[in-house]
Amino acid sequence: MEGSEKYQDYAVMLNQCDKELDEMYHTYAMQRGISDSTLWVLYAVYDAKDPLTQAELCNGWFFSRQTINTALKSLENQGIVTLVPISGNRKSKQIVFTEEGKDTALQILQPLLDGEKRVYDGLSDEENRIFAELSRKRCALLREYLTAE
Repeated sequence: MEGSEKYQDYAVMLNQCDKELDEMYHTYAMQRGISDSTLWVLYAVYDAKDPLTQAELCNGWFFSRQTINTALKSLENQGIVTLVPISGNRKSKQIVFTEEGKDTALQILQPLLDGEKRVYDGLSDEENRIFAELSRKRCALLREYLTAE
């Protein structure tokens, strides 16, 4: 019993940290007058090496299609992104910043990106690698357990 209580303490501590991070990102988005999902769309599209489709964005960032669709419509109406049809595929479109949109996204994201960089600069390369690997492993193991039932 003692061992399982110890693990429960870890789970609570990690979940509280996750929730605190969620709240920090939420507050950051609210201070900029955007929704959480809009912040993450900007973040994901800005960070992507190649243009993303809506499906890739949903799958990679674990948002529902409806949530992403709503955020994209708003960003498109504001002239920040445009949805570009993919040749030979009538359903999929790539999410691309407009010239003005990329500047707008950078204005919104730069303080956040700078803050994240400072955080990870405060850890060694090895600590960052281990932290990332353990975080992914934690997610994968919990997903595996929860979907097995």
